[in-house]
Amino acid sequence: MDKAIIFGIYDFVSFHASQTLLNQGIEVVGISFEDKDEIPFYEEKRLEVGRNANFIEQSFSKWEKARELENSKTVLVFSIYDLYMLNKEAHFLKNRVMKPIVNYIEKNNKNLEIVCLLPIQELGSNSERQLGSFLDQVSRIAESMHVFYLPAIYGTWQPETFLFQQSILSKIQEVGIQKGDREWTEDILFVCDAVETIFDMVESEKPGKYVLQSGKKDYWSECAAYLQIDESFFTKDGSEPRKFENQMVTVPVRHITPIANSITQQVEHVRRLYQGNL
Repeated sequence: MDKAIIFGIYDFVSFHASQTLLNQGIEVVGISFEDKDEIPFYEEKRLEVGRNANFIEQSFSKWEKARELENSKTVLVFSIYDLYMLNKEAHFLKNRVMKPIVNYIEKNNKNLEIVCLLPIQELGSNSERQLGSFLDQVSRIAESMHVFYLPAIYGTWQPETFLFQQSILSKIQEVGIQKGDREWTEDILFVCDAVETIFDMVESEKPGKYVLQSGKKDYWSECAAYLQIDESFFTKDGSEPRKFENQMVTVPVRHITPIANSITQQVEHVRRLYQGNL
């Protein structure tokens, strides 16, 4: 790929996707749906990527007006996963957002690689069927499309909707923790491992639908135990592992960063980020 356009650039997984591609020397156009004063830690995030000459930031309205024709191989990244975990996916489903995106893909389909990141818990749900309208439109006009279903994701810049981030914050701010109804506890991946696997597969695997996994039994519980999260939050319903449709290909990430290293990164990042507010 020569260029990437990432929507929701300052959201959790999207932001790590941009960092990964920038580190590979790829031009990244980051599209934001929100005003910068509505983005948590905007200045800190902007500092991490803004100094890279290959990074261009645009608001959705500005991108919508420009929508230049692409003359080189470009990857479009949509992290519905991030929007879902922030309870903002309905914004993406609005016609005023989807229509210009679909029109853009239609005009540039020969030079575009579409990458959609979805939450694994939405497979077969009403929300997933609503998103299916968008995915169906894109799949009909796109030359190439990879769809990845993700389990829980952790790492630096994880939103406070996640139990892991709450747990870390509770140790420095003395606040309680509460597992949200969208928290997935059957499996988990370190964000850098997930993003690395996603883009490796975009380059090497044929278009299709993939479910990313750790390949480790009870891995979410193992990571949660490292953070000393109370076992009452663990899933213990005795249910069988989820089975996926035939067209779904389950893929373990190609590298798993040791728990001690990955969680330590997140803990230290939270402490640096919040120490000015303590």
